[in-house]
Amino acid sequence: VATPAKKSAPYVVRDEPVKPEQEILEEFYLTKQPLRKIHLAEKLHSISTSVKEIEKDLKNIFEEMTTAIKDARGLTQADRLYGVWVRNNLARHLHENVDELEPTSASIIRATPNLSELAVQLPANYQRRYLDVITRVYPDSWKDVVVDLLRNSTGKFTHETIVFLYDHDQEELVKTCFTRWLNEQSLKSSVLVWILKNRGVKRFAKVIDGLKGPRLMGAVLYAIDYEALQNTSTRRIALADLVSEDKTIVSDLLEGASNETARDLAQTLLINQGFEDLSKKSVLARFIALFPDIQSLVSTTSDRKAEKLVVSAESLDKRKKEYEELVNDKIPANKEAIAIAREHGDLKENSEYKMARQDQETLMARKALLEVELARAVVTDFTDAPVDTVGIGSTVELVDELGVHTYSFLGAWDSAPEKHILSYKTPLGQKLMGKKVGDSVRTTIDGNTEDWTIKSIRRWVDKK
Repeated sequence: VATPAKKSAPYVVRDEPVKPEQEILEEFYLTKQPLRKIHLAEKLHSISTSVKEIEKDLKNIFEEMTTAIKDARGLTQADRLYGVWVRNNLARHLHENVDELEPTSASIIRATPNLSELAVQLPANYQRRYLDVITRVYPDSWKDVVVDLLRNSTGKFTHETIVFLYDHDQEELVKTCFTRWLNEQSLKSSVLVWILKNRGVKRFAKVIDGLKGPRLMGAVLYAIDYEALQNTSTRRIALADLVSEDKTIVSDLLEGASNETARDLAQTLLINQGFEDLSKKSVLARFIALFPDIQSLVSTTSDRKAEKLVVSAESLDKRKKEYEELVNDKIPANKEAIAIAREHGDLKENSEYKMARQDQETLMARKALLEVELARAVVTDFTDAPVDTVGIGSTVELVDELGVHTYSFLGAWDSAPEKHILSYKTPLGQKLMGKKVGDSVRTTIDGNTEDWTIKSIRRWVDKK
């Protein structure tokens, strides 16, 4: 039976059995899709044990492949490079000099502006070959090129690149790069995944052992939070999954850390956006097992999250707009500022980079705070304010030693002292909640003690 070229095409019963090579050859000649031709040519080469089965067609295959690689508009640079290598595999059996066949792998690489993007698009089994070609295309600077590829690598290519450098006696270069990137806080997720997965491998111990510590844990948490911020899909974060599933990562990286450092890292974990709730609790439990004092931090945060914030609709809208501006404008702009500053050279002496990173910490802290507060917010229009006691939405006349003062105690975010409006969360507001006419309260703020007596209470909405 002949396999149809299209799913919709009928199967054809052959009069005589046909070898797999012949069936693939038929499709190779019939297909008009250049990338499909490349795949079929590779398949022909891989299943033909001595190439004798396709020997008489080799020249035609070679010519069609060359035309496809040169002229096809639908091929990416990665497709062309892949096609060149498949063509070269066949060309060697024709005793062609592959270094003179246009396009060459070198010409494609030189014409590609983003070598990291090219690496991502190549089939995994050609990644090592890609690195080998890099050494020939850039004989004087190949180490710099490969290091740049490593820094921006993803998935299996990260491992392939590190092993390639090791195989070329560049272990010390890998160590230097990892140490510098850790100090710069610029280690990316894929490299961090590799470091964590290989921290027990003897071959890589010299490089990885010097990295293990609280600073690496901080880099891991930062990378997870950053990836979560950039993630616009439901795709899981591999680094977060690894930290959640590998139960020894926390103990391996925090061994010998101070309580203060561990507490800071736990605080970073608490506001991290990259973990699911159950996973975050599991990782926190490992922190607490090593540093029991962190339990109080977790309890305090849980209490804060459980407490509701009563707010007005107007103030809630303002907070939401601030959050949207942070996520959509300020944080992406800061990310770009960091990238630009990083290009200016040595980060230790780079004031622009330091300022951008400080801005980033401020923005991320504000984002985390807003998320907690927005989750706690409960909207009110103050119409249910009590009339016989002070509550949220009350206007109160107060008497102190200087005379009579009138304040309206509204939502948590409604403070406007110039209009005599105070948040119920202010010290005075908290003291007055639930009090009646004639009751007195005392406040102490910045060392100043004042006594207040309630003269009258009315609802703020009745005044409007």
